[in-house]
Amino acid sequence: MSEDQKSGYRLQDFYDQLNEKLSDYNVRLLLRTVTLHAGVDDKETEAYLETEQAKTLCLELIKQGGPAFQVGKNIYATL
Repeated sequence: MSEDQKSGYRLQDFYDQLNEKLSDYNVRLLLRTVTLHAGVDDKETEAYLETEQAKTLCLELIKQGGPAFQVGKNIYATL
């Protein structure tokens, strides 16, 4: 796996951006849900995600709506 396939985003980055808009409990619950739907390992919060994984997470966040929509849309735009 080459480094250029990495998105530059970690799961922790998604957490941090969501935590600006939602409570800690809601962020953890939301991330657990979207990582399950996206098939991403939610235990590796510090590992950089592949671009496709990050895009899939963004799309799942967008589907959730509300503040998650905004975070997913903003991160997706940078990918």
